[in-house]
Amino acid sequence: RELRQKTTQTTMGPRAQGVNLYVKNLDENENDDTLKELFTAFGTITSSTAAKDDSDKCKGFGFVCFSTPDEATKAVTEMHLKVVKGKPLYVGLAEKKDARQERLRQRYSPGGGGMGGPMGGKGMDGGKGGM
Repeated sequence: RELRQKTTQTTMGPRAQGVNLYVKNLDENENDDTLKELFTAFGTITSSTAAKDDSDKCKGFGFVCFSTPDEATKAVTEMHLKVVKGKPLYVGLAEKKDARQERLRQRYSPGGGGMGGPMGGKGMDGGKGGM
């Protein structure tokens, strides 16, 4: 476990920040190569992977890794919500699973200090209006 933490720290150093993108809402016929083709216009892609099920169909998500943060940022800006094969893509910065879970836990747990969590926002008077 200690080795894993050290490896994560080294691979997620300043160079890696903002480089790996998570892409979801992909068509079931996408593969590593077609995913790479979608993003090639934005810079140098170091890897692209479309997650596949047992029957070799795309599970609807994948990852694209760019060589620089600027390229990744440009790809997010241009491709997020772009309709590809009839579906709007979600494109965002990839997060480690545990980091994402912790962020969501803090946002949605009671008293977690999240801004406008599930109970936040307007209407906190229990719907009693001005009576």
